[in-house]
Amino acid sequence: MNIMYQYIPKGKKEPFSFELEEGVFHPTDTSGVLIEACSQAILSPKKILDLGCGCGLVGIALAKIGLCKGAVYASDLSREAVELACKNAESMSIEYVARCGSLFEPWSGEKFDVIVDDVAGISDDIAKISSWYPQGVSCGAGRDGVKWIVRIIEQSRDYLTEGGMLIFPVLSLSNEDKILEALKATYPSYEVLAKKDWFLPDAIAERQDILTPLINEGSIKCRKKYGKWIWHTHIYKANG
Repeated sequence: MNIMYQYIPKGKKEPFSFELEEGVFHPTDTSGVLIEACSQAILSPKKILDLGCGCGLVGIALAKIGLCKGAVYASDLSREAVELACKNAESMSIEYVARCGSLFEPWSGEKFDVIVDDVAGISDDIAKISSWYPQGVSCGAGRDGVKWIVRIIEQSRDYLTEGGMLIFPVLSLSNEDKILEALKATYPSYEVLAKKDWFLPDAIAERQDILTPLINEGSIKCRKKYGKWIWHTHIYKANG
């Protein structure tokens, strides 16, 4: 049975409603922070690629806000996700060009003003004990959670127009240091657009057998505050 997800843009009263499916990654609070950061960084309508589109939330929301020039371009490894995103775009009368494939494979020869990435970016060990990944949806980002985002950083400049930007979240449930090393090696400049702290869900915090080794080896970063484990999301903008 399909369920609905509602996103309310900052400063708006009416929500955008998205259909979800069990086999497609569901939006998280990080998705909302990413959309808000994009809305601050994108000052005029741009040609936008929503990479790892899932149900289509990020790209469609940016289009509804008025930040997309022409169609929204979107892709995901999951064919079910691409089909669902197209369905959501149609229901909201958004022009949408969606393709199925891994990372930039579907976009050979294309360039974009803005690439927004919401691809899986947490430790596989954390993903497996979380409620963030529906049954049948895997993370696959590796023990340190950096596999996909590092590849995106390293490949993305080839798909950006001159002066374009890559906007993406970095979660402390991955090895931030490795991600920043790739970012420094690839882009001449970058900045943090937004920061958000979160309480670690009890189901994860209780698994010290998994959490402690990951923290000790530097694969993730968490800290104790108010007797609770805290992790964070940082939204980065890399300038091409």
